[in-house]
Amino acid sequence: MRRFVIVGSKATASPDFLLVDIPSTSGRLDVLLRGLRAGLLVSHGLRRDSVVYLVLQGERERTTTLRFDGAAARYMRPDDRSLATVIQKALRTPCESAEFVPVRAGIAIARGGVEAVLPELSGAACHLLDEHGADLRDAPLDPNDIVFFLGDHLGFADDTRAQITTLTATALSVGPRSLHTEDVIAIVHNELDRREARATTQIPGDDV
Repeated sequence: MRRFVIVGSKATASPDFLLVDIPSTSGRLDVLLRGLRAGLLVSHGLRRDSVVYLVLQGERERTTTLRFDGAAARYMRPDDRSLATVIQKALRTPCESAEFVPVRAGIAIARGGVEAVLPELSGAACHLLDEHGADLRDAPLDPNDIVFFLGDHLGFADDTRAQITTLTATALSVGPRSLHTEDVIAIVHNELDRREARATTQIPGDDV
């Protein structure tokens, strides 16, 4: 199981953003949309072993988290507008529960931020993706249950980072340059995919 928790520091939990202007009307929800696509979608399908959480912190008094489970999700298309429509419909679901409430197949909603996700991470190996962390490619990674926390274009607020550090999350980096959130997720998936392939077919470790 691979899990990605993407924290949108300005992303709105309101469904009233415009599909024709997602970046300007949603608190840069578009950053999270691309992260969702990278985390859950592959060519002509979904990653059935992956879960993506979108933490929408744009309005702290109504912070909301959406959970997308690749094992159960259906009919998700890769373009921003289609994914935004799915999120918009999910956000119209009334929810005051701190626990996840199903919206449709593979999609659930909870009131709250990172704290809503924490109960689902018990026993998982947690990692904070940070450009100052240890090199991902040299790190031991548990493919059975692994969690990665990522920020948006603004990174993490101090209180959010403090919540994550309570999990004893190891800081990992994908390289010396700061990259877009969706690119980081794609690199993480690729590294895990390659490790799985080597484990099953004995592919040499350093080929490109």
